[in-house]
Amino acid sequence: MRTLSRSVLIIFASLTMLLLSACGSSPATIAELPMYPGASELKPGESVIGDTLAQNGQQDAAMREAMGLGGSTEQRGFSLPADADWAAVESFYNEQLKAAGWTEGMGGMGGAMASQMLEQANQGNELFQTAMYTKGKQVLSVIRLASPIDPNTAELILSLSTQ
Repeated sequence: MRTLSRSVLIIFASLTMLLLSACGSSPATIAELPMYPGASELKPGESVIGDTLAQNGQQDAAMREAMGLGGSTEQRGFSLPADADWAAVESFYNEQLKAAGWTEGMGGMGGAMASQMLEQANQGNELFQTAMYTKGKQVLSVIRLASPIDPNTAELILSLSTQ
């Protein structure tokens, strides 16, 4: 009887794990990610950054295909409102992404070290600041670029890599 109970428990646990893995969420798309409040999208044909990000997507797809690699990288750019300093942008994405199941950093021991290096770099450079988030097989980079001429003029780039 005890062996039967153990067998039933093992089968039940195995089925539960199988069902939970089958119910896993599909990878996020760049369009599903939160947009910073008051930001305006920089679209191809309307901005240099929009054009560059579109070209990046085409080059990434061509390179992955030529190398026989799977996955993808999607990018979107935005102009930010004047009051969107790095603290506000980072706080917004920390809150929004963590609520959606993302983890700050790149994960693992190397990822923790990379996160610490990014944080130090962010403190020393108000023109280029970055945060990374992971969820499943996805890595999201949130990048704030400020104008060296007018630090109140800034853009945001979201870069989502999926394996």
